[in-house]
Amino acid sequence: MLLKSWNILNPMKIKFLLFSLLIFTSLPAQSGRVYGFITDGETGEALIGANVFLRETGQGMPTDKNGYYVIDNISGDSLTLVVSYLGYQQSNTKLDFSENGRFGQNIGLMPVVIEAEAVDVSAEKIARRFNIQPGRVNLSSNQIRSMPSILEPDIFRTIQALPGVLTQSEFSTGLIIRGGNTDQNLILLDGITVYNPSHLGGVFSNFIVDAVKDADLIKGGYNAEYGGRLSAVLNVTSREGNRNKVDASTSVSLLSAQTTLEGPFYKGAWLISGRRTYFDQILKNTSFNVPPYYFYDLQSHIFSDLTPKDRLSFSFYRGLDDLVYEDLGLDSEWGNKTYSMAYRRLFSDLLIGNFLIASSQFRTYFNLGGDSGLIEDNVIDDITAAANFTWFQNSAVTWKFGAQVKQLGFEYDNSFADTSLFVIQKKPVESAIYNKWKWILSERFIVEPGIRLNVYDAHPDRYFPDLRLGMKYLVTDDRYINFAIGNYHQFIQTIQDDFNPTILDFWVAVDESVQPGKSQQVVLGYEEYIGRVYKVQVEVYYKNLENMLTFVESRSSTDETLSDEKISDNFTPANGYAYGIEIFAQKSFGKLNGWISYTMGVARKILLGKEYYSNWDRRHAVSVIGNYKFNKKWELNWQWSYQSGQAFTPILGYFIEDLDFTFDSNHSNFRTIPGGRNSGRYPDYHRLDLGVVRHYKFKHFDMDVFLQIINSYNQDNIFRYVYHMGNAANGIDDDGDWNIDTDDLNGNGYPDYGEPNVDEDDESKVQRTDISIFPLIPSIGFTIRF
Repeated sequence: MLLKSWNILNPMKIKFLLFSLLIFTSLPAQSGRVYGFITDGETGEALIGANVFLRETGQGMPTDKNGYYVIDNISGDSLTLVVSYLGYQQSNTKLDFSENGRFGQNIGLMPVVIEAEAVDVSAEKIARRFNIQPGRVNLSSNQIRSMPSILEPDIFRTIQALPGVLTQSEFSTGLIIRGGNTDQNLILLDGITVYNPSHLGGVFSNFIVDAVKDADLIKGGYNAEYGGRLSAVLNVTSREGNRNKVDASTSVSLLSAQTTLEGPFYKGAWLISGRRTYFDQILKNTSFNVPPYYFYDLQSHIFSDLTPKDRLSFSFYRGLDDLVYEDLGLDSEWGNKTYSMAYRRLFSDLLIGNFLIASSQFRTYFNLGGDSGLIEDNVIDDITAAANFTWFQNSAVTWKFGAQVKQLGFEYDNSFADTSLFVIQKKPVESAIYNKWKWILSERFIVEPGIRLNVYDAHPDRYFPDLRLGMKYLVTDDRYINFAIGNYHQFIQTIQDDFNPTILDFWVAVDESVQPGKSQQVVLGYEEYIGRVYKVQVEVYYKNLENMLTFVESRSSTDETLSDEKISDNFTPANGYAYGIEIFAQKSFGKLNGWISYTMGVARKILLGKEYYSNWDRRHAVSVIGNYKFNKKWELNWQWSYQSGQAFTPILGYFIEDLDFTFDSNHSNFRTIPGGRNSGRYPDYHRLDLGVVRHYKFKHFDMDVFLQIINSYNQDNIFRYVYHMGNAANGIDDDGDWNIDTDDLNGNGYPDYGEPNVDEDDESKVQRTDISIFPLIPSIGFTIRF
C-alpha cells in the first residue's frame, strides 16, 4: 500500500523536476556567490537560524534547519562575510570576489557569554526580515535553558507561557493552541510524528532539553510544507552530539533524574539522553495526595558525514507513563516509540534535499473500575517516507517542495465488564505533495504562497487541496506587519466527549461515513522591537473548524455494545470556531528578564444545531515568567499562570441502573443525568512556581544546585468533579463536612463511627469529590556539566 500510494505522487515527474533543477543550478554563476554550513565551533553541531550577511551590501539570510546558507547575485570585490548567533562569538571573514566568484565557506562559531550590546544589529534585522510567519517562535536549547525554569528546563512549559497557548490541565502538558484541541497540533521530532508527547503534571514534556537542538512553534496559519492537522505545528530537532570529544551532564532532584552522554563517531557524532521520575517512590506513604505515578524517556541520535555533501543519521525515542490512581479507580499507561533514518544531500550550491524513512507507534491503555470496569486499548502505527527539497533560485526567490507518504494502522478496543463494546481496525494511507516559494518583491514587501495536495485513500473524495499564503510588510526596520491565511485538512482525530472529557487521547481514522476535519485560518500580527532589549507583539486570529468527531451517548445502559461498522455509528461530526487577541511583551537581556503575555480567546462548538463552549475554552489567560540574576552565583526564577475556569457539563441528578434486575445494591450502578453541554465552569486556575539556583564552577566541571517549589501557595486547582454514591452506615465522612479540629473525638486524625458529621442521613445520596492533582511540592537537586 505504501508503494502504491507513492505512485500516486508520480515519481517520474518528481525525478524530471529534480534533474532539471540540477542542470539549472549547475550552470556557471553570472555573479558572486558564497555558501556553506554554520556550526558550533566546540561540538561541530549545525546552528539553525544563525544570521549570515555581507556587511557592505546588506545581503544575507538565516541558516536553515541544516545550518546551511547561500548568498547569491553578489556584486562587489572585497566584502566582509558576517556570521552572528546569540551566545556565540561573531565571525567576520574578508572575501575577494574579484579573483573567485564562488566561495564555499563553512564557519564554526565559538560559544561565549554575550550581552545585548554585543549582538550585531544588522544580524538581528536579517532574521526578523526573513521570518514572515505570524505566530512563529523558534527556540534553541540554549535559549530554553536561559529562560526561567522549574525543576528543569522544558520545551512545553516554556511554550505554555506564550500567548495563545494554554495548559490542558494539571494532569497533562498537552498544548491547547488558539482554541484548538490537543490532537489538532502536529508534533514532530526529527520529522517523525509524535502522537501524544505529554506527561502528567504540567511539569515535563516528552522531550529532554539536553537532547534537543531546536524547537520551532507555529501557532497558526502555517504554510504548505506542513499538513494533516487543523491548528498548529511544533517541530523539534534533536541535537547531533559532540563530534570533537566525549561529554556528559547529569541532573538529580527529589522528583527526577536525567543523564546525557555524547561523543564523536565516524565522521560524525552520537548522543543518548535518559530521564526517569520517582514520584511513586519519594511520595509513597506520605500525606501528599499525589497518585503513584512515574514516567521515563530515552532519546538518542547518531550521524555520519559520509562525504562533504552527504549525511546519514538515525534517531530513536522511547517514552512511557504509568499511572495508578485508586481515588478514581484508574489503571493506565501510555507511551511513544519512534525510529527514523534520514539522508541529506547537497546536490549543488543552490539545491539541498532531505529524505526520511520513519516509524512511530503510540499506545494507550486505560482501565477504570478493574476487570469488570471500562477498558480501552488504543494502538497507532505510522510508517512514513518523505522527501523535501530547498532550491535557492536567486537572492529574491526560494522554493521549497516535496512529498510524503504515511501507512497508518489503528486498533481501538473498548470493553466493559467482559463485554466488547466496539473494536476499530483501520489501515489507511495518507500522502501529500507540496510546493511553496518565498518571493521578496521589494525591500519592504515579502510574499510566500503555497499549495499542498493531500491524498487519503480511505475516503471516496480521495483528493483534498490546501491553499496557503503568508505576507510580511516592513513598516520600518523595527516594525513589521505579518499576515497569513490558509485552509487545512485532518484525517485522524482523537475522540471528543463533552460530558466526560477523556484523560488520555484515543485516535481514530476517518472513514467513508464522515468527512475529514477541516479548518480555515486567518492571522494578522504586528511586532515592534524597542532597542535591543524589548519586544512587543500583538496578534489577532480567527479559525473556523469543521467535522470534529464527538461522542454522543445513545445507549440505554453502560453494558450495551456499540456498532463498530463505521465511524458515524458512534461519533457525530461537530463544527466550531475560535477567535482571539494575543499581547506579548518581552525583555530579553539584563539582570531582570522574562515576559508577560495575555490572551483573550473564545472557542465554541456547534453540535446537532446547538452551540456551546468547547472543553478547551478559556476566556482569559495570563502568564508572567521571569528571571533575576543577583550576581554570577545566584539567580531567582518564577512563573505565575492564570486561566479562566474550564467549561464542563454539570449534572442535574442521577438514577439507579440495575443490569440484572435483582435490585441487589451489589449489582446496581448509579448514572448521572447531564445538564447542558459545557454550561458550567470549574474555578479559575492559577499557580505560582518558584526556583532559586546557585552556580558553582570547578576545574573540570560546572554545577548548579537548585531549590524549587511547585504550586508555592498550595492552590487547589480543580482537575475534575467525580461523583460517587455515599453510605449513611459505613463510618466514613462521605459528604466531606467532618472537621478535624472540632469532630475528632478520639484524636486519631480520621473520621470514625459515632463522631459528629459521620454517617449523616444525607450521606446516602450521590456525593461530589473535587479532584486536584498537585499540592505544594518542594524539590532540591543539582545539575553537573562536565
